[in-house]
Amino acid sequence: MPTHDHYVIIGNGPAGNAAAFTLRENDPDAAITIISHENICFYSKPKLVKYLAGKVDEDALAVRTMDEYRRRHIRLRLGQTVAHIDPDSQSLHLSHMEKVHYTDLIIASGARARLLPSMKPYADCLTFVTEFNDTRGLRKKIADGSRFFIFGGDLVAFKFLKMLTDMGKQVTLLLYPRAFWPHRLTKDMQDAIVKNLAPTGADILADDDLDTIVQDQGKYCVTTKQGVRTQADLVFSFNGLIPEVDFARGCGLEIDHGILVDETMRTSLEHIFACGSCAQIYNPDINTYTTSIGWPNAQVQGKVAGLNLLGEHHKVRPAGRKYFDLEGVKIKTSWWEDLEKGKDT
Repeated sequence: MPTHDHYVIIGNGPAGNAAAFTLRENDPDAAITIISHENICFYSKPKLVKYLAGKVDEDALAVRTMDEYRRRHIRLRLGQTVAHIDPDSQSLHLSHMEKVHYTDLIIASGARARLLPSMKPYADCLTFVTEFNDTRGLRKKIADGSRFFIFGGDLVAFKFLKMLTDMGKQVTLLLYPRAFWPHRLTKDMQDAIVKNLAPTGADILADDDLDTIVQDQGKYCVTTKQGVRTQADLVFSFNGLIPEVDFARGCGLEIDHGILVDETMRTSLEHIFACGSCAQIYNPDINTYTTSIGWPNAQVQGKVAGLNLLGEHHKVRPAGRKYFDLEGVKIKTSWWEDLEKGKDT
């Protein structure tokens, strides 16, 4: 007999997909809906750099096809934005005024580009690359351009810099020590990164900051605090990500930077779970809430959220690498161990 349950998942990334397919494997009868603001199936964000370089086409980005969702009877609603959660009626309000009712909800909304407060006056001059929607029309601009400016220095920034220099483009990178937020690079780390990026031929600026960005006839003039001036066809900002949770504020969920969850991915409200980079997970080792990064961690969290929604009691543990190599500097990806132990960030 059908259960008449309706499991709704906000977000179509690795956490949301892991949750959806875990639910379907363990409950063949419930209705399952994934809601995503993007207009593309589950895709590989790490491949976006290759896509922008013209090395792969859009089809090569796909991780799952529409047929896979149809075969599993998982409804995929693309191009739909959640505006508000109403826990009392167990419903979501979409931006086009539709209501979607749920039995249980998993929030896996991911993260968005971090815009520094000091850069808000220049937001219209900055180009962000965090999802496929950001890349529309960008591939041609990169191919046609000759000089680019990168502000920041997170993991994606260095891949992006190497992509541009491999294409024969002139690149200036202003290395910002808080780009890998919430971690901060020390002076030794900065020096190691600058040294390891030298072979790319890019102009690397350290111990400096942006002052002004002026747009003139489709070009940008960038001036730093130390008086360095450079022209650019585009100015890219890579200053880390922040959890995409604005739509969830004001509904009663406990939220800091991300949605606070315990070790089982449960939030402060009944019938609502959160997982992936939108969640802050309680870490009993250091008695605080911390976030994680990386595809494997997101998948593990999505699976745990799905199983626990169905009544099990699994505690999440980190998966995959504990560190990313940031141009010779190790950055911890695991939320589970004390971030202050050892000499690595």
